Amino acid sequence: MKKITLLFISLLLLSCGDFLEKIPTDFMSPENYYKTETDLEVALRGVYDILGQEYVYGKWYQLQVAVGTDETYMTGLQPAGSLNTYQHDPSNTYLTNLWRYLYFGIERANLLIANIDKPEMDAVKRQSILGEALFLRAYYYFILVTHYGDIPLKIEPNPSINNTDIGRTDARIVYEQIITDMKRAETLLESQTATSVGYGGRVSLSAVRGILARVYLHMAGYPLMDVEKYNDVITYTKKVIESEEHELNPSFEQVFINYAQDLYDVKETIWEVEIWGNRIGSSYVETGQLGTISGPFCNDVNIGRSTASIKTTGLLFKTFEYDDASTGTLKYSPDLRRDWTCVQYWYGTATSNPNRDRTARLDIYNMDLGKWRREFETLTPKHATYTPQNFPLLRYSDILLMYAEAENEINGVTDDAKDAVNLVRSRAYGKLLNGEILQRITVTDGGSGYLAGTPPKVVIEGGGGDDADAVAVVSEGEVTEVIITRPGHSFTSIPTITFESSSGSGAVATATLIDPMTVSSDLTGEDISSPEAFRLAVQRERMLEFAGENLRSQDLIRWGNFLQNIRLAAKDIRDHASDSRKFTTQTGDNVSERDLLLPIPSYDRNLNKLLTQNPGW
Repeated sequence: MKKITLLFISLLLLSCGDFLEKIPTDFMSPENYYKTETDLEVALRGVYDILGQEYVYGKWYQLQVAVGTDETYMTGLQPAGSLNTYQHDPSNTYLTNLWRYLYFGIERANLLIANIDKPEMDAVKRQSILGEALFLRAYYYFILVTHYGDIPLKIEPNPSINNTDIGRTDARIVYEQIITDMKRAETLLESQTATSVGYGGRVSLSAVRGILARVYLHMAGYPLMDVEKYNDVITYTKKVIESEEHELNPSFEQVFINYAQDLYDVKETIWEVEIWGNRIGSSYVETGQLGTISGPFCNDVNIGRSTASIKTTGLLFKTFEYDDASTGTLKYSPDLRRDWTCVQYWYGTATSNPNRDRTARLDIYNMDLGKWRREFETLTPKHATYTPQNFPLLRYSDILLMYAEAENEINGVTDDAKDAVNLVRSRAYGKLLNGEILQRITVTDGGSGYLAGTPPKVVIEGGGGDDADAVAVVSEGEVTEVIITRPGHSFTSIPTITFESSSGSGAVATATLIDPMTVSSDLTGEDISSPEAFRLAVQRERMLEFAGENLRSQDLIRWGNFLQNIRLAAKDIRDHASDSRKFTTQTGDNVSERDLLLPIPSYDRNLNKLLTQNPGW
């Protein structure tokens, strides 16, 4: 299995200051480096390295910058100064280090690009390294411009230790440079297809084209409002679609299990952040905390310890389609994404849980974000804090939904636009899976003597199916209901349901299967009744498909819905959550117009006298 092994060299260790500050003097000069192909390859790895840094996709970008929307929030009452509840100021550590690490990556790319022609080497390999460096530099600028607005733009290495004052460049010009770099990368990487690369951790032609589409999509929305760019979104998403290299993984949950197990599926995940190792017995690791900051709460390191710091909102849970006539505390949803995204169980607080006992979570205002689950990790021993789980930067479902959104804006509700959304929804509703799946488990006899804190294990056997899972709910010694946490697939007959317990006995339950092909997953007539209705349907679909994947806040901003939707989620909490969860309105209570952009970090403004501040800060 190929991975980008990120090696460090002293030239690339710019962590004691970014290029907007004075460059440290204790490193190898460019004049004495970049002399061989290996030098260039190692330098490129240093550019990639930024993606997995703790203040970028390794932890804090997701936990501090990307949460606090209408789909996710940070658990617990957040103190003054917290970025994830819009109580921050320009001195905040997380927004400062996001800025600085992205500029570290940009300077590393600038140094590599400036020295790309120094060694004698294979021309195709040189072309590939240059294309990847250009693309990564552009991607780092894309993150910066979407979060901070006008920013310093610098595409040459820092020539002097005294060159610290660099003014901000208009966002539109920054976008133009991003487009220039990415288009050049597209040409240079023309033969570097996703299939030939074979794994998602390295930039491929499809990754360049897909992210270019995302850049154009942002240019079409707020604040630039250059709606003609929707045409470019169509162009670049169609390039990816028509390459015929990509398709949806039949199982939504398997997409994320792959990240936990270092399995690659470039048909679905076009580009991902490589996270590797467990910090145990390795000379080099690039670990993150995906699965530790999200996933079901767990204190047992052998299962996979998780603080479950990222929660899903009640509004997200209720946005998934559900059958109001179904029985049970949590209504049945034919959309299989719901019960994978919103975890309906936890492992309790015990540090030793050898039986993997779980308790159901029935409060939709207190569910953990479930996409990254440590119980599926295969690398052992598991670290108490750090995980090897990868983070998706571009999935094929995003290509389809970006295409549908742009197609609607330019041409209205066309068959192609509808087909793209309906394909994503067909996977969500299990239509790409084989056979039947579990629809419900009905308790016919609750038995007696069971313990609510350690409910019986639900055993699902027979029927020819795989990967089904469920959790029992106990009240007053009886099993009162069974929550299906994974519906499984490939069932050809009804499985048997039994309960394993060291305390109670006598519970009986029966399973009901459903063929996903008999359930309608297509957009409704109302969804496709007008371009305006279709636009709302696409916006909803992006919420359901990409919850927790760092896309929501920027989507809401470009649509002009940022304040409205976050406040709507807070109102839903006030109106429907229990008193013990009402503190989670912090995000909606605090958000304001100034939060459309992050403030320019105070630390950098103190060093760079030409940096001005964003409005409201």
